[in-house]
Amino acid sequence: MTANENVRAAFLGKRPERIPAGVCLGGSWPYFLEGVTLLELLEDPIRAAEIFYRVNEEVDADFVTVGTGATAFLIEGLGGDIAFSSDGAPAIASLLVQSEEDIASLDIQAALAVPKVQWLKEVAKETLRLNQNKRSIFISGRAPFTLAGQLLGLETLSKSLYKNKTLVEKLLDFTTELSVAYYEFMLEVPGMDGIFIADPSASGDVVSKRHFETWVVPYLTKVVSRLARHDKLSLVHICGNITDRLHLLPQTGIQMVSVDSKVDLLTAKEILKGQIALAGNVNPVASIEEKSPEEVYADATKCLDAGAKDGGFLLLPGCDLSAKARVENVRAITKAAHDWQVGV
Repeated sequence: MTANENVRAAFLGKRPERIPAGVCLGGSWPYFLEGVTLLELLEDPIRAAEIFYRVNEEVDADFVTVGTGATAFLIEGLGGDIAFSSDGAPAIASLLVQSEEDIASLDIQAALAVPKVQWLKEVAKETLRLNQNKRSIFISGRAPFTLAGQLLGLETLSKSLYKNKTLVEKLLDFTTELSVAYYEFMLEVPGMDGIFIADPSASGDVVSKRHFETWVVPYLTKVVSRLARHDKLSLVHICGNITDRLHLLPQTGIQMVSVDSKVDLLTAKEILKGQIALAGNVNPVASIEEKSPEEVYADATKCLDAGAKDGGFLLLPGCDLSAKARVENVRAITKAAHDWQVGV
């Protein structure tokens, strides 16, 4: 089986020939390794794709996500301000929404037409050309709840869940449309294998299970349902400890959930009961940044022992990679997955 076929088998809950592995986030990480910034690459999508793909190839990744670390471009396209960093993703520097009236003024199609968002599509095209169907290429974007926090501010959004539910409903209706439109814009590039939905603001460390069920699940479900016609694999990553709400995710229609290192994989497997596949969750700081390759390999093997025995598993870091992550440590993760004996 090819790397691509192994990834597909994992998403479908089957046992692949070897456990697939990769980096689900880490969009800025390859550029930092190269000694260039995202800002410097905006005039050259071909070089950006070459750097990005070469690093994923170097660590022997089976699963590659395009567009991570640059989703703030969509917010800038709506009229927001962003600030570039020398060692990370661009940060959102201004909030576009303060009232319901502000939502009505936001133009999704205009946002998709701005040069930086078009740059993302060009990077995806070149990445797919370089890949030649060897690895699984997913397009990365944001879920409605996280997009809402980027537009309103996470603190204000959290307060509004109690004090201004009408505003939250209208904003989430808008961000659902924004999320779907962005994915469909990127899926115009032929050959994409799947969609990666990042929803860090839905973290168990940020919102309660009750609010997760009310404000995260229905809108994530709408995105997955609307994109189903494209027949792509689908994965959601949510930061923090989401053990108490994992049982809610199968109803969204998502095929796989990627969990933070705070989640116990054995417990997650028991909760999900094979209804959807599981990914995770080598600690990106305590393991990948701070340990030797041999120690990272051992940590990755523990994750495999807990999560991979029945198939339906993808080995990933538990969250985003920082500039401190070493190539040899990320390579130790993929090596552990490829060495692990399926079915043993």
